[in-house]
Amino acid sequence: MSKVKKKFPLVSIIINCLNGEKYLANAIKSVLDQTYKKWEIIFFDNNSVDKSVAIVKKFSDNRIKIFKSKKTYTLYKARNLAIHKAKGEFISFLDVDDFWLKNKIKTQIDYFKKNKKIEVVFSNIFIFNERSEKKKFI
Repeated sequence: MSKVKKKFPLVSIIINCLNGEKYLANAIKSVLDQTYKKWEIIFFDNNSVDKSVAIVKKFSDNRIKIFKSKKTYTLYKARNLAIHKAKGEFISFLDVDDFWLKNKIKTQIDYFKKNKKIEVVFSNIFIFNERSEKKKFI
């Protein structure tokens, strides 16, 4: 493996979607805004009937890969199908109604580099409601 790959491993971001048009653009924008740039989005549309796929297609970034299912699967099955499309050394999940702070990937990759025995990481979450109230959960 080259030093570049070790220093900046590819992160596959799995976005499973079933009629997620309401917040989807914000979720994708939060990935585009990441300070860590070596990623791919595996967008797995789980047979949506809304404008989800059209929203994703508006983002002209060749790191975004779109896969559309002809039937609806459970989230578990849809995630596994999406994982099989991933090429990254690391896999992360982003739900369509979530978004990431701009340093999320970099922080987690740096943590993996410092702690070689670590295999899974997660982070704090903040929950926002429609009235913009924010709560932090650890």
